[in-house]
Amino acid sequence: MTLPRGTEIRGHYRGYLLMAFAAIGAYFVGLKTDITTILQTKDEASHGLEVKRNRSIDNSDETSELHRPVAKILNNPKVPSWVKNYVEWHKQQRQKYFDDMRAHNTSDVRFLISRCFKNDNCGGLSDRLQDMPYNLMLANQTKRVLLVRWERPTKLEHFLVPQPDGINWTVPDDMFPEDTDWDWSLVQYYCDIDKEAHSDEKILSTIRDFEVSTFREYEEKVVGHRIYHEIFRLLFSPSDALSAHIQSTMKSLNLMPNQYSSVHLRMQYPVDVIKNDGGFSFERQKPLITGWATNAVNCAANLHPNAAKYYVSSDSSRTIKYLVEESRFVQNYTDATKHKEHESAVKLVARDYSIQNPHINFAKNLEPDDFMSVFEDLFIMGLGKCVAHGIGGYGRLAAALSGGECVMRHRGDGGNMNVCTQPT
Repeated sequence: MTLPRGTEIRGHYRGYLLMAFAAIGAYFVGLKTDITTILQTKDEASHGLEVKRNRSIDNSDETSELHRPVAKILNNPKVPSWVKNYVEWHKQQRQKYFDDMRAHNTSDVRFLISRCFKNDNCGGLSDRLQDMPYNLMLANQTKRVLLVRWERPTKLEHFLVPQPDGINWTVPDDMFPEDTDWDWSLVQYYCDIDKEAHSDEKILSTIRDFEVSTFREYEEKVVGHRIYHEIFRLLFSPSDALSAHIQSTMKSLNLMPNQYSSVHLRMQYPVDVIKNDGGFSFERQKPLITGWATNAVNCAANLHPNAAKYYVSSDSSRTIKYLVEESRFVQNYTDATKHKEHESAVKLVARDYSIQNPHINFAKNLEPDDFMSVFEDLFIMGLGKCVAHGIGGYGRLAAALSGGECVMRHRGDGGNMNVCTQPT
């Protein structure tokens, strides 16, 4: 069944965001053991909830970072105490709801649902995910159980799942009664959010207001330290399928966490110079596109000189092909290798780019697995040391997941370049 629509709070988060950002977290080593985790209690099982994790955890760096243990995250002294308290409170309240419903068919537990229903305008991946730490803070302040429900392109659990012993944000199809009386009133964040969020309505829902992106501004100017990557990983862990993709790519490219850096290129973003030329076309706009791409790599190389490799991600497969097969960086690396100077040359790598990354909001008639590469690129960039990104929120989100300390924006919203010098 489709989850009924609750009260919708659209986020325009001026004046709020994230009391939960800060400092690069430590890198942790996983236990070498086989773990089967079922995020399901006996009572929840009766409501159809089962998020199953079969995972072989070894001591590789990428595995320990992909599935950072909750205990390790909560032991970070930079993580606010309210986050630690909310994890336990959320677990208790969620169980209370199922106990109440079983015994009385009603409950006073209140919910905040981050949603993307079939008819919602949810935006891209970053639009949907980047404010989840803010939603966590809001849920804590208003004593609500935070949940996440996607219907488009499929359930979020296809790509991301709750952490074991973390915050179980899943919404089983039969979690709420069919005859639930849902409130349809629309409340803007910048109107009277405090009053509405503290209201007696049992269910409120949020849709990211992606017209304004303020989470990074608040991370840099208000909080003053960075824990965004910790809060995000407290909420989300890659599904088994996504984890397999990530680890396979990193193994094939010999990428080790924190030893490489990343370049993200949002080439099809509709800036005026692209729109006025009839839309994006690599061949027609090749001098412009290759200039942007070359400058982006220069920025990454300036951020992280002599990195082992530079991982390239883009919404244009043709641009990736140019960089890793045709650009001057390829010839320079070849020449440097001949003279045994390759350690100082820029080495560009990418996953299989034969199929272009689809936009999660605009792509049509695709299967859920067709979007796996979008999540894969996000996590791989987030495991690197530095991120040079351009327009849009996707690259900014990847930068935040990398720790947010080593970041450069190589293109602004209008498409203008932040010019970086060629590495020597």
